[in-house]
Amino acid sequence: MWVWVAYFNPHRFTYGMAYDFPVSTVIAIPTLLGILFFRKVNRGIFVREIILLLLFWAWITITYINATQVPLFADHVEDAQFQLISVSKVLLMTFVLILVVTSKKRLDTLFLVTAFSFGVLAIKGTLFGLATGGNFRIWGPPDSFVYDNNDLGLALNMTLPVMFYLTREVESPPVRKLLWVSFYCTILAVVLSYSRGALLGLVVVLGAISLKSNHKMLAGALLVVFAVLILTFAPPAWMDRMGNFAHGELDQSAEGRLHAWEFAWVFASEYPIMGGGFETFTPQLEARFTPQYAFAGPHSIYFQTLGEQGFVGLGIFLLVLGGCFYGCGPVVSQPSLGSSTIRTCSKSVCWAMSSAGHFCLELTLIFGFSWWRQRPS
Repeated sequence: MWVWVAYFNPHRFTYGMAYDFPVSTVIAIPTLLGILFFRKVNRGIFVREIILLLLFWAWITITYINATQVPLFADHVEDAQFQLISVSKVLLMTFVLILVVTSKKRLDTLFLVTAFSFGVLAIKGTLFGLATGGNFRIWGPPDSFVYDNNDLGLALNMTLPVMFYLTREVESPPVRKLLWVSFYCTILAVVLSYSRGALLGLVVVLGAISLKSNHKMLAGALLVVFAVLILTFAPPAWMDRMGNFAHGELDQSAEGRLHAWEFAWVFASEYPIMGGGFETFTPQLEARFTPQYAFAGPHSIYFQTLGEQGFVGLGIFLLVLGGCFYGCGPVVSQPSLGSSTIRTCSKSVCWAMSSAGHFCLELTLIFGFSWWRQRPS
């Protein structure tokens, strides 16, 4: 239930008091209390990736405490506190998921909830795009982690391998058909998000799935047909946004991101150990350290982590991602550890999470595959 609320955000489609009702908290509290009485928990959770994640959690707390002691950071300390609390909630419930997902049945159920949560958003976005001729970008639920078109595109890309996996595992024909509908609508929704980063991610994810599938030629041909259809029927607004990018030309948005990355490097050079804590990318600090540029958000989890958590925090973050890649390696390379569908899905998730910043989704998936790898014969 918590996963559905966290991903789909049903309360954000309401009005009045229901819109701001703390649904996640109401569900999380009894869930946490229930863990105390839940006997079949995963007791072998303290593996490399978990330890690194706990280390990163401790580090972001330390950098926040440090930021409260630096007068220069006073303007964003309150926002940093809010972000630290939000991230801590996500990490806490991520550990809860790892504790309770102890069988393939539970793992598949978790995947189904994840797939249909984003699948409904994708179907909704696709219908909106078709109704409007694709002239407007689609957004996620308001005031959610996936409201921004870039964040939504990233989350949808990460869900595609899960949907692909479930289409091979689910036995119910109606559910399988609905998963395929969600899969194709998710692809269209990524395109309709107007996110250039998400479009690149889509190419990588679909390429990984195609290369690891049993029908490489057919998959490749479908990708070519899909690309031709997009270039043929895409609206002018979409072509204008992607056109400069395809020709290597930078618009104001792209230049702003490069400037923000330069700020991250300059700022981290001044505060290399702890950075500035969460929400460091502010107009005031960017004007102070890179006055030659206008304010722009980072749009990169790596440069954002560099500026906010320093070189040490970035190093820990990269170790977490690297550990997850390494943990998926045996699943991908050794047939004895799982079905070809599992290995394809695992590989695709690795590629999808290469630009990811949403720990809850990616670590749930990774530890799901780790469970499959370490399950009893």
